[in-house]
Amino acid sequence: MQYTYQIITEHELVIEKITGEVTVEALAEKTQVVFSDPLYAPTYNGVMDLRNAVSRMSKVELYGFASLISETEMFGQSKWAIIADDPIVVALSHIFQQRIPDQNTLGIFCTVKAAAEFINCPEVLNYLQDE
Repeated sequence: MQYTYQIITEHELVIEKITGEVTVEALAEKTQVVFSDPLYAPTYNGVMDLRNAVSRMSKVELYGFASLISETEMFGQSKWAIIADDPIVVALSHIFQQRIPDQNTLGIFCTVKAAAEFINCPEVLNYLQDE
């Protein structure tokens, strides 16, 4: 799994890009990296680009990750958009969405434009493009 992220403080925005094979362990580790970054604030909206990712996690593992994320104060105070096109990644994203306390804070989309509209941040289009 390759992982990059940017925290754009002037737009209160986090952009994560994940490519390759994604495991729940790697995703949890990278999430902790973002949460530990001094520039990160739980009120920042975010976009997770999974268009070039392949899931290697089970539904049960995803349930555990959703529970872990839901228990932290670092998530759930803002809106997040997932961009995905692989059917398995999309399905698992919907399962994750169903397991978080406020399902309205997470949206799953196939375009950057739709993700940017969901989090009400057109500046996303300056950092990610539709392929």
